[in-house]
Amino acid sequence: MKKILSSAAALGCFLYLPAAALAGGTPSNEEILRELQELRAIVLSQQAEIDMLKEQKAAAPAEDMEHLKAKVTAQQEHIDALEAKKGFVVADNKLIDQITLKGDLRVRYEMRDRQYKAGMGTDLTRERFRTRFRLGGVWENKDENLQVGAGLATGSDEPTSTNDTWSDTKPFKTGDIRLDYAYAKHKWNDVSVILGQHQNPYKTSWVLWDSDVRLAGLTLAYGQEEGLFATVGAYGAKLVQDDDTAMLYMGQVGYKGKFSEKGSFTLATGYQAYDNKLFDDAAAADFGLGSIDPNAYDLNIGDIYGDISFPAGPAKIKLYGQTWMNFGADGQIGQSQAGSSFTQTPGDNDLGWVLGAEAKINDFKLGYAYSMVEADSLFGYLADSDFGDGLSKTNKKGHRVLLGYSLTKNWSTDLTFLNYERLEDYAAAKEDQVNIYRIDVLYKF
Repeated sequence: MKKILSSAAALGCFLYLPAAALAGGTPSNEEILRELQELRAIVLSQQAEIDMLKEQKAAAPAEDMEHLKAKVTAQQEHIDALEAKKGFVVADNKLIDQITLKGDLRVRYEMRDRQYKAGMGTDLTRERFRTRFRLGGVWENKDENLQVGAGLATGSDEPTSTNDTWSDTKPFKTGDIRLDYAYAKHKWNDVSVILGQHQNPYKTSWVLWDSDVRLAGLTLAYGQEEGLFATVGAYGAKLVQDDDTAMLYMGQVGYKGKFSEKGSFTLATGYQAYDNKLFDDAAAADFGLGSIDPNAYDLNIGDIYGDISFPAGPAKIKLYGQTWMNFGADGQIGQSQAGSSFTQTPGDNDLGWVLGAEAKINDFKLGYAYSMVEADSLFGYLADSDFGDGLSKTNKKGHRVLLGYSLTKNWSTDLTFLNYERLEDYAAAKEDQVNIYRIDVLYKF
């Protein structure tokens, strides 16, 4: 679960602590300035030496080739060593080789149009602006194959959103910065172990898991860029009643390969099982589990995922699909994630799927997907939070259309249209369908 930090304290610590840790203590302002001056001098000296060595290599006499060859080889090795150090953080800490910082800022305009059935309510349109800011760092130790990553993000404690809505509670309200992820990763050849809260390491579509969800626990992964891969993990899904932890156990095995010089594919099958302690939590109703029968119902979800990428003229095409089933969905009518008014049994609504296509042509990108999510096919609380917003977390079907353009390498804009409705209608359901229109402007750094 993401932890609340004040914006100023979080960003200040995030940028200051790496330098302090690398220096082996808490430096004074004078020490920091002195160290910066020394680092600038080192960089200038290295660049001058690199330029000199390159000039010597170009101007060497042709008649002394053997001697020159040995000299150039030694000089080139020195150049490579100096070049390798450029851009690295240099300090008196042998445990860290490099720090990489990256992040993004996204500004979004969104309009949601909720259309009600006749006599069930008046159509409502909501407009709002939102900001997402993320900043993360990775500390690496190559000798020990160790990587430590940590990141901050805007948003609330909801696991499926890092958006901060403008002025939603007070005029020009300031937002929160929270811990987005914090993990340690060790790698031995083709095997890696990740401990902490980290990004979802499993191959999946955008529907089954929201992209903002960060799994907290232990992941063990095997695989190379091509060939067989496997991932297993155990995660603390929820602390129940401040007494025990409801666990999530996951596994996936798959294959990544190529069918031509530029054509590639991925095929994977996975399984996820939630501990039934999750149903005992006092907030279970907030997770959409208030109506299920905990003695009959399980969240045991299997899935198959696949994608294929290939060029088509100037375009780069990707086709993908995923299907899933909750093998634990059971109970009577009214015992569904869709609510007590739902008129079908969980066992009759345990399947979901999505099919999509993406294309990139120069600086443009296009995307289309259609998905069907039956009422008890997945854990709706952690599924994509946009698809179904204002309608239902499950029991939905509809379209997602995307058009994007990259103005520069780090600056892009996207237009997204979502249209969805209930998969199975029933008398107590008020909404007919929902449309969402979004404009995103994204800056990466």
